[in-house]
Amino acid sequence: MLKALLVDDEAPILNNLSKVLPWEEMGMKVVGLARSGMEALEVADQYNPDLILCDIRMPVMDGLTFITRIREKGSRAEIFLLTGYQEFEYAREAIKLGVKDYISKPIHYGELEMKIREIGEEIRKKRAKEKYYNTVSLIDEAPNPETVKKTPEQLVSSALEYINTHMGQDLGIEELSEYLGISSSYFCLLFKNHVGLTFVEYLTRQRMEAAKFLLVNSDKNIAQIGSFVGYHERRYFTKVFQKATGMTPSEFREMSGEPGL
Repeated sequence: MLKALLVDDEAPILNNLSKVLPWEEMGMKVVGLARSGMEALEVADQYNPDLILCDIRMPVMDGLTFITRIREKGSRAEIFLLTGYQEFEYAREAIKLGVKDYISKPIHYGELEMKIREIGEEIRKKRAKEKYYNTVSLIDEAPNPETVKKTPEQLVSSALEYINTHMGQDLGIEELSEYLGISSSYFCLLFKNHVGLTFVEYLTRQRMEAAKFLLVNSDKNIAQIGSFVGYHERRYFTKVFQKATGMTPSEFREMSGEPGL
């Protein structure tokens, strides 16, 4: 079973999250309830959860600080943020930290259940793929001495983290390869086999997901959002977004119920 950690300083919400949702039926087990980021950090250290539902604003240690800490410790948990706020700075930091989605309060438990089921399937597929590729030798050449101690999984994890934190820059294969200390050909093979997409396909998908996230959860205009996710010309950003989603950023924002800017 997948392990879930629930974090919220409001006891009624924490209670509902643990009891209203059919965790066992979804193939998951709640391994801990926490009322602050500090408590959550202790539980995460003990159980290494696969999924975390976390409030943003909490006493002692807030949600974003908690997420930053567990990412520094190497956690790859999928994270849903619970919040009553729609602020650009929160959204921007959340994207950098690899947060999967926002859950707005008051919580719609039916919608939340659907999202949790979907992410559960994603986690299981990712695990199955990793298990398979762990049995296959991916090395086509000797890695640099500096990276000898890093496993393929660690290299890919470092690459994904680098992409998330440098999304607004002009990223390329050579830059990532140099950062990891491996050849471009090895990087391409490693990335495609572990992620299931080429570097460019993955980067574009992440940028589009980040753009959609910001279109719904911030009041920044289209050009600002495009620039944040790495497209500094609005026309090109609109073209890529339309190809990926079938609609322009303005149409997507309007469909999502946000004011077009």
